[in-house]
Amino acid sequence: MVQVPIALAGAIALLAGIACGGAQPVSPADCRPTPATRQGSLLVMVADPPESSIRAVLPGTATATAGRPYAVRLLADARKASGQARFQSARQGTSQVYQQTIAGAVSGQLAEFQTTLVFPVAGCWDAEVSTGTAAGSMTFRVA
Repeated sequence: MVQVPIALAGAIALLAGIACGGAQPVSPADCRPTPATRQGSLLVMVADPPESSIRAVLPGTATATAGRPYAVRLLADARKASGQARFQSARQGTSQVYQQTIAGAVSGQLAEFQTTLVFPVAGCWDAEVSTGTAAGSMTFRVA
């Protein structure tokens, strides 16, 4: 009977340490970003779930670099999109948040949101992207 309270106390101490800043930021080397694939001449990341219809067109093969502009074009199904997109990203292992609201344009069946992301520090950034009824997530590796 003594082992259960000790194990419980250990778990509580571990959780308290994480809540009080014991967690460490995930380094770019350990990051598992959303995989990008070639679609013709474009490098594209598809948000999860794929049904969200949100895709990010990336600037060539370049990885995002902390403090530097990273041009990204967000695309979504125009039937699901509104006139703006919201990009909110949290750095894994920290309480740091980076967010942007992006004005867009609709052309036929596609809504397009051209933006320049500037992640403040290196790490692994989990992003939530939404526009209208379309919402999805993707992870960026930032060097």
